[in-house]
Amino acid sequence: MESFQTNTLLNSKERFFINHYQLEALLRNIPKLIYMKDTRGNYVTGTKHAAEFVKNGLDTFHNVKLDIMKMKKTNDAEDEYVLKKNKVVSNEREVYDVNGIPHWYNIYKAPINNAGGDVIGIVVMVNNIDDSKILEAQRETFVATLGHDLKNPALAQIRAIELILKNQFGKLPPELRQILEMVLDSCRYMLAMLASLLATYRDDKGIVRLNYEELSLVNLVLDCVGEMIYLAKDKDVGISIDKDCEIPTIWGDKVQMKRVIMNLLSNGIKYAYKNTTLHISVYNEDDYTCFKFENKSPFIPLDKRDSIFAQYVSYAEAYKELGIGLGLYTSQKIVEAHDGIIFVESFEDDRNIFGFKIPNSLKNKDKLRTVSF
Repeated sequence: MESFQTNTLLNSKERFFINHYQLEALLRNIPKLIYMKDTRGNYVTGTKHAAEFVKNGLDTFHNVKLDIMKMKKTNDAEDEYVLKKNKVVSNEREVYDVNGIPHWYNIYKAPINNAGGDVIGIVVMVNNIDDSKILEAQRETFVATLGHDLKNPALAQIRAIELILKNQFGKLPPELRQILEMVLDSCRYMLAMLASLLATYRDDKGIVRLNYEELSLVNLVLDCVGEMIYLAKDKDVGISIDKDCEIPTIWGDKVQMKRVIMNLLSNGIKYAYKNTTLHISVYNEDDYTCFKFENKSPFIPLDKRDSIFAQYVSYAEAYKELGIGLGLYTSQKIVEAHDGIIFVESFEDDRNIFGFKIPNSLKNKDKLRTVSF
């Protein structure tokens, strides 16, 4: 109470003095490049090393001296935008030091407004992000290289199986031919996925373009079941399919939609109890073509269902399985990119249902459609 009364007795000059030096003390001790400029671009105040950065381009925290003359044109244009539009500017920018070496910085500029809302200055925050850019580049190089290196053995497998199926090494029994044809389909699917992976990492934003075509969801499901049937047998899980043969074709990216079905079926088989059956349905519902399966597996509480499609959420560890929680996340992204809906239901009698709905018709077929992972 005494502190409150003392503060109310301070006159405006004393309050200004205290606020000013509180701000100065705060700025001097923040280990960041933050500073304020007036409307003419003059430096007003900032953190400990900010004045040297504005004057000479010296980033003391990272031992970098930037070429401020090369940055001037862009800096002036950003300042003018903030002052005239009274809006924030935020971007990642590649800039050069005095030796011509490129560096990456995150630059944030915001207007300073008076009580009337007029812009009286600009606050600037500058952060070097070289380390994160290097890590990002290393990660992308690793994934791209891995994808490229995996492509060659995948091609070799495909060519070898094709030769065997052409009876180049003798006639095959019908049962063996059927198995090899399913293995060949799996290899081709893996090769298509690798191509999609490489395309994603060639795009700076990690965006995959969807290649729409008219396709049969029934046939796609049958293909996926054919590839997963031996995995199901290994887990002692049966598979049954209930399909509506009158289902119309849909428009979608065949590789990505197959990815969704394979992910869902893989999870359904992985967590199903032994000696149970996974029941698949493909059907029409209003203006949607739908896929779902029901299995017997551990009950999923409601709070877990709400987050099951989140990135890196996985329940594999509890069942001593290998998993990092990306299958359902990517499946949701792909389905939503097709203007569809993915869903999960769980019942206390250990029945679980997973599925998705895709619109029967596609509006504006020429529109560019993408999915970002």
